[in-house]
Amino acid sequence: MPGYLEVRGQRAGIVNTLKIVNMANLQNFQVSNIMEQVSKFAPFALLAMAAGTFLTVGIFRTDYYDHIFSVRFEPWAAIAMAVFVSIIEEGVRLALLISSMRDFSDKRSGNGWLGLIASVALVWYEISTTQQVAELWAAGEVAAVSVYKGFLIFMVLLGLILELRLILTVPNARLGKPQPRQNGASSKNGALADPLPWSGRIN
Repeated sequence: MPGYLEVRGQRAGIVNTLKIVNMANLQNFQVSNIMEQVSKFAPFALLAMAAGTFLTVGIFRTDYYDHIFSVRFEPWAAIAMAVFVSIIEEGVRLALLISSMRDFSDKRSGNGWLGLIASVALVWYEISTTQQVAELWAAGEVAAVSVYKGFLIFMVLLGLILELRLILTVPNARLGKPQPRQNGASSKNGALADPLPWSGRIN
């Protein structure tokens, strides 16, 4: 009788151990699924944050251009020109970001590098004028020039960092030899293939 009870106790212990292991595996599986689903939205989140940095910098640039154009234009024309130029400036950065993502995902790294070089050139221009922009905002003596300048440089560089991270996030993005883009290609069985997400390439 004691031996029977001992065997039952061992079996119960084994069953409980298996239950604990199964629960741990199930939890790990659920966490993995959740992380996989969340990671699918990472490119959209990065793109939204990059666009946010462009918008923030654009607001400061609008005030800067308004100050410049007000010397020659009427107040309404100066603000209109300032908004127009800022939209072009930051819109080009956003367009270069999207086109570079597409080029690298299509393995057209030559075009992608041209877009990145253009983005870096715009970043250099914006950083080179942060001193003047900061001096305008510091005229009210709310904060020092260095505070505004540091914030502007941070936002400009943050946009560039997000741009680089987005390019690395795109599936099959490589910095190697450019290859021709294939649109409307067919799969091995002759059926029209679906494009891969973010790339437009044929699976």
